[in-house]
This record gives sequence, C-alpha cells and structure tokens, in this order.
Amino acid sequence: MTTDPIKLDEQGVPVLENAVSLDELDGAAAAPDLTDHDLINQLLEHEALQGILDDITEDLQKMVAWKIESFLKEEVTRLIQDATEQSAPRLAQDIRTQLQLALPGLIARLVEQSRQE
Repeated sequence: MTTDPIKLDEQGVPVLENAVSLDELDGAAAAPDLTDHDLINQLLEHEALQGILDDITEDLQKMVAWKIESFLKEEVTRLIQDATEQSAPRLAQDIRTQLQLALPGLIARLVEQSRQE
C-alpha cells in the first residue's frame, strides 16, 4: 500500500487538501447516542472491540497477578524477618548452650590428638 507524500508549503507546513465544506459537514450523519445502553451493547459485540476487550482483560489480569505476587513477597519477607528477629535471642541462647555442652569434649579430644602426634 502506497501513500501520497504530504504536500508542504514553502515554510514546511502541511497543506490541507480535500477540505470538508460546511454543507458536507451539515449533511453528515449524526453521531450515535452513546447514552443508549442497547446501542452500546451492539457496538461492543463487534469483533474488533471484542479483541480490544480481550487485550484489556489480559493486561489487567497480568497486572492484578503481578500486584498480588509483589504484595505476597513483601508480606512473606516481612513475616520471615519478624520471626527471625523474635527468635534471635532464643537461638543465640540455644547455640551458646550447645557450645558449652560440646566444648569440654572437643577440647579433650584435641588435647589427646595433639599428645599422640
């Protein structure tokens, strides 16, 4: 498909061709009444509009899914951080207790190994 080049005047401004006269404009069909719900429903049934609605629906679905996913990630991260902070003192105490229980045996074993060498 070829298009005619746009005609420009000497300053480079596009020149209007095939202008619509006022008589032609007055004789043009009136715009449809977009307050009529039945007419709007008929217009929405056209295949082109259905395709647009499908695209909008898909885009909105992806946006909602992304928003839910990002909200859940933030919330799970916050919950994990809160749980970690709350359990940190108990975890530290448990680690200390285990070290105190294990260190005498570890030290004794190291001393025995060093004596054998």
